[in-house]
Amino acid sequence: MPLIDRLLFSDKVPGVLKKGLNMMSARQNLISSNISNVDTPGFKASDIDFQGQLRAALGSEVGLNLKATNTKHFGPSTSNIMGLEVDPFEEEAAAKSNGNNVDIDKEMAKMAENQIYYNASVQLMMKRGSTIRSAVTELPQQ
Repeated sequence: MPLIDRLLFSDKVPGVLKKGLNMMSARQNLISSNISNVDTPGFKASDIDFQGQLRAALGSEVGLNLKATNTKHFGPSTSNIMGLEVDPFEEEAAAKSNGNNVDIDKEMAKMAENQIYYNASVQLMMKRGSTIRSAVTELPQQ
């Protein structure tokens, strides 16, 4: 079975995608808060390292080292992924004279990157639904 089929038809994928969307949504809110407080004296910017948390949950700090023990298996268990919680950390950037360390350019770049990841995940979920719908109804994909 090709990789795309495993991604589209695996029972684990919807839960993992949902968790990813929730984490990206939380990150978007955090970035928005940072931007809103760009001029607030003493405000410290925060962020979420979802990719780092995901790597740690999968047991791979460098990349995804997937190992199948059977040709019908794909990837590690999702139990660690489903247990991930939003874990914000304070940015370590140089503070301005008012004690605020928000860099508006950096925050806008993070927001754009996060939006791209979010949109890609939504598109994957929609493609998965369309493929399953096509298989069930035997109609061509739209």
